[in-house]
Amino acid sequence: MKIKRLLLCLMTLTMMTLSSCGPNNEEYADKVLGDYNIKITPYLTVKYEGQALPMTIEEINTTCSITSTNEDDGSVKLEIDGINGVISEIVMNGYCSGLGLKFEDCSYDGFIMTEDNGRMECNINLKSSTASISNAKVLNWSSTVTGKCQINYVGLDITCDVSGTISYYATMNIK
Repeated sequence: MKIKRLLLCLMTLTMMTLSSCGPNNEEYADKVLGDYNIKITPYLTVKYEGQALPMTIEEINTTCSITSTNEDDGSVKLEIDGINGVISEIVMNGYCSGLGLKFEDCSYDGFIMTEDNGRMECNINLKSSTASISNAKVLNWSSTVTGKCQINYVGLDITCDVSGTISYYATMNIK
């Protein structure tokens, strides 16, 4: 009976020791904090009255920064800088852990410039996604997009359903 208790105590102590080892989430967040150059590539489809409309959007090059929102738990905020006439600012909140940088669902209420139809006013939802932080100098992820947009199609302002993905590729600015 004493041997069972001793083994149980040793197993409990071992499990507690092993679970407290390893980096905490703050250490993962520290790996991604900083300024980045970012390429945003929208792959969007707009639909109006059952018809898919052509939508050509060039790759968007801008900058962004990742800052800590709570030093104890690995929470971060990503702010993508808008470009006058091309795209509005995008803000995403995320959480760093051993599994990567997990972005929360967010919304984008702004505009995107298109080649075919000019300025597209958007009210879209960006579904959460995860970026690997094994190499924090490069972050790569995609967000699924759903929502509405308003475009000028052959002289008419129309509201369309929009869906697709937006891919992000960020490289850290080394100083």
